[in-house]
Amino acid sequence: MGVNEMTHENIPKRTISLVVLAMLLSGSTTTASQETDPRSIVFPFQWIGNIDKAHLNKPYYQPSGICFHSKRGTLFVVVDLGEVCEIRTDGTVIKEKRIVRADFEGITHDPSTGLLYVAVEGAEKIIELDPETFEVLRVFSIPRKFMGDTLLKAGGSGIEAITFVPDIDHPQGGTFYVANQSFDLEDAEDISAVFEVEVPLKSKADTNTSAKILRYFSLGVIDLSGLYFDKATGHLYVISDSTNTIFEFTRTGTLLSGHAFPGDNQEGITVDDQSFLYIAQDSGGILKIKWKK
Repeated sequence: MGVNEMTHENIPKRTISLVVLAMLLSGSTTTASQETDPRSIVFPFQWIGNIDKAHLNKPYYQPSGICFHSKRGTLFVVVDLGEVCEIRTDGTVIKEKRIVRADFEGITHDPSTGLLYVAVEGAEKIIELDPETFEVLRVFSIPRKFMGDTLLKAGGSGIEAITFVPDIDHPQGGTFYVANQSFDLEDAEDISAVFEVEVPLKSKADTNTSAKILRYFSLGVIDLSGLYFDKATGHLYVISDSTNTIFEFTRTGTLLSGHAFPGDNQEGITVDDQSFLYIAQDSGGILKIKWKK
């Protein structure tokens, strides 16, 4: 079972802190001198540069999520005021469009269909988009309660990140993982956690439909701002803006590694088919680095 994981079959454990994360990473269960703070372990990368040619650094117009589209070979970036931008991996702009006035905070895609999915903070919704036309196809609502408990309270921090995990054996073709960007580890109604969410992707309905929370796990770290699913390992990567860290977890929440992460105000991450990693920064800029695994 993963770190502070909750499903329909178990109850939540206490939230852990960065200190406990350090102990888990080092295998230590005794003294503080044996702990390894993940912020002291440098993420293995080679610097390429800032590829932002769309100038996504205007006031209230900052990159807040990014994904690499496996079918199109391009990057899709969302900004806070409800815009989506498609760019090439060198930063060249292909097209951009204001979808709706809303707080777009994350974007991912389903490799089997190519459709885009945008996480909307505050409203706690997932918008389905056509990648060619940017037409809104469907809107899915994420419930604020799980097993009777409020976990995503209205007016709280809100969903900040999203990634899709394909699964050919799943009736919907896979599930989404979303992160709540809480800044208070003690707020039980606005928890800092990653949620696995099932969305009726195979439904023929053309109206708004509801998603379903399957489980969640708490990392014990505030400000979860980006998610990426690595299909090669089957693991999730979660970034924390405030602590400038990246953590590797299994899909059930078991902590595997942690590193200090480059950039500033990191809001989104993705990796292309050449192992280049892209960081969308809320302060402006899209950083491109070579991930030296």
